Parts: sequence; structure tokens; C-alpha cells
Amino acid sequence: MGKFSVAVVAFLTSLVSTSMAKDFNYISSFSTSDNIEISGVETAAEIVAASEDGQMLIYSDSPMFAVGMIDISDSSEPKPLGFIQLGGEPTSVSVKNGLAYVGINTSENYVNPTGKLVVIDLETERVVRETDLGGQPDSVAVAPDGSFVAVAIENERNEDINDEQIPQLPGGFLALVDSEGNLEKVDLTGLSKIAPNDPEPEFVDINKLGETVVTLQENNWITVISKEGVVLNDFSAGTVNLRNVDNTKDGVLSLTDDIFGVRREPDAVKWIDNNHFVTANEGDYKHEAPGQAKRGGSRGWTIWHKDGNVVFESGASFERALALAGYWPEGRAAKKGVEPESVEVGTFHGKKLVFIGAERANAIGVYDISDIKNPKLNQILSTGIGPEGLLAIEKRNLFISANEVDTEKSITIYQN
Repeated sequence: MGKFSVAVVAFLTSLVSTSMAKDFNYISSFSTSDNIEISGVETAAEIVAASEDGQMLIYSDSPMFAVGMIDISDSSEPKPLGFIQLGGEPTSVSVKNGLAYVGINTSENYVNPTGKLVVIDLETERVVRETDLGGQPDSVAVAPDGSFVAVAIENERNEDINDEQIPQLPGGFLALVDSEGNLEKVDLTGLSKIAPNDPEPEFVDINKLGETVVTLQENNWITVISKEGVVLNDFSAGTVNLRNVDNTKDGVLSLTDDIFGVRREPDAVKWIDNNHFVTANEGDYKHEAPGQAKRGGSRGWTIWHKDGNVVFESGASFERALALAGYWPEGRAAKKGVEPESVEVGTFHGKKLVFIGAERANAIGVYDISDIKNPKLNQILSTGIGPEGLLAIEKRNLFISANEVDTEKSITIYQN
């Protein structure tokens, strides 16, 4: 935390702690290395899903080219169940009706992106279907009724060329895959104003109406697609002005800087209900724009109506709460701060909550959104290093964080 007064931090932390109801307790963790019989092999947990009875976790393990499985029937003592090799890099996993849907990146380079959607029967642990996606997948979501799967085909840019700038073709698209494995490509070009021919969709989620919300992170754009593949709405994610943040890497926590015109550049997105969704605004893209910060990083999160109107904007409040509670990555002060990257929505004991994962702060904010226009911070959860995938298992009152950079606390489990 640098040179900021320890006494002052302790006082401020006590104020933050006493103002929040502590609903979740950490109960256990799991190391992905426990799923590997050979020592010294690189392994990680990125995105995590659960069987529908909530007894087993399935996580994407990119370094292993596999999905790993964990028995959490006793959530205080998670046990390894091994992994399933998939012949490519898994980017995301989602589960419905006893099937795990896994996006697999098989690209050999950036100019010829390839990938597939693999469907695994969780009872037999066998692959039952593969669909060629025609590009490099990122996020995967299954419709609530199980009728189709949405995959963000990102075709990500090469950050080592063109000064990290887009467009870098081929452009990505949204893939809709039905229960028989048939693929429909939804064109997302021509929407954003930044690189309209290179949308680079990042994250997807589907509501009970079958509408898919898609974030186009580098393009700072959001679109809502019908289950028939029609663009229902699309809009800019806009900018925020941040006041009283630390924007200087100097070894000191100093919440005195103002940053104006910062693009939100949302990463993860999750529906709250059929009309509202929430985004974690990581920021990411290096760009030059008059009057704006040179790199996105709005450091917060937003609740949207699907018509494009902002219902709630956290501004700098999320990052400030983390910093005052002792979760401040000083080395990232001049870049993207705590980097809100992941988001989950869940209902526990009748209370609807939003969970916001801060990748660089190794912490998660738990918000009560009973009043959707005025969320209240209930708690800050300490995680392993680099929380990437979040999961609410409502029927068991459990919450899971997959921590991509952590080799010991790869998965952390909390109970409400």
C-alpha cells in the first residue's frame, strides 16, 4: 500500500467493515494441481460452472487444453475428479441439462482463427458433439431453456502489431448453435464507431426471453440479439468521469486524482432480469482520442436497461472501497486500477446480489441490488490471485471464484 499512513488505513478500513453486513464466509479452496498426476505441469482455473445439482464444479484449464472437475458434495473439502483433454485451448464453459458446453480455441495464428464448440455428457465424461465455429471463441452461454448456445467469436487482435490498434481482420461475430449442433452466424459489423469492421465480441449472456447481450470490449459497444439472430438494439458503452482516484504509480495510495472521459470498455456481462444487465468495466484498449484517457479503465461497473440507458453507475466508488479496505494494487495505479473484469448475479435468502470481481485487487465486491437504482455494498471477499470466473450456486447457498493466476487457491468457495 506504499506510504499511506497505516493508522489512517486501519481507521478507514474499520469504517468500511462496520458499514457492511458480512453475509459470505470463506470455507475452502482447491488447487488445480491436485487434478494433475504429474508434478510441475502448468495448470489454471479460468471460467467455472457447476452441475445442475451443484455437487460438481467444471472449470476451463487453458494451459492443460482441458476442463477439470471437482467434487464439492462436501464443500468444505473439495476433491479432485480429474480432467478431460479437449485438443485445444478451452476459453469458457457453461452447463445445462447434464451437458457441458466448452468453447475451444484451435487457432494457429491471429490471421486464420479457428475453434469449435465441444459438448460433454457429464455423466459419462464423453464428448457427444462438436461444432466447427469458424473462428476463435471466447465466452459461452447456454439459454435458460437449453434450446441454444451463444458463443462470442472474438477473433482477437495481435497486441504485438499495429501498435495494438484495431481493426485487425478477420472480424469476429456471434455464433448461435442449436441443440442439434447447427450454427448460425450473426454479423456484428457496422455497429460501433471505433472499428465497425472488427467487432471483437468479448462476453455473452442470455435472458429468459432468449435475448443475448454481447459486449464488444475494444469497441466500447454493447448489443442485444434476439434468439432468431436479429439485432434488437446496440449502443455505445459511453464514458465516465472518475474523481478522487489514485492515477499515479509512486508507491503512495493517494486518492486525489481526477480522470475524465474514460471509456467503460465492458468485459463480463450478466442479465439481472429480462430488461436489465450488469457489466464489469475492465477497460483494455490503447487508443488516442482527444480529451480522453489514452487507455480505457473506468474501474467500475454499470447496471443497464437493455434500451441503452444507464440505471446505475458505480463511478470510482468500487475502487475506493477496495483501496480503503486494503485491496489496492499500487503498481496498476497509472493503468487500469483494480480492473473489474468478472460479474455474477445470484439470489440468496430472497436477496438479489451482484458480485464484481476485481482482477488486480484479488477481491470481489458483493452488492445488494434490491433497489436496482441504488445498490449497496454488503461485503468485500478476499480471493486467490486473479479472480476471473464467478459462479453463484443458489440452491446450496455457495459462491465460487476461479482465480486464474493462483496455483494454490485456484478455486475459492464461500458459503452464505
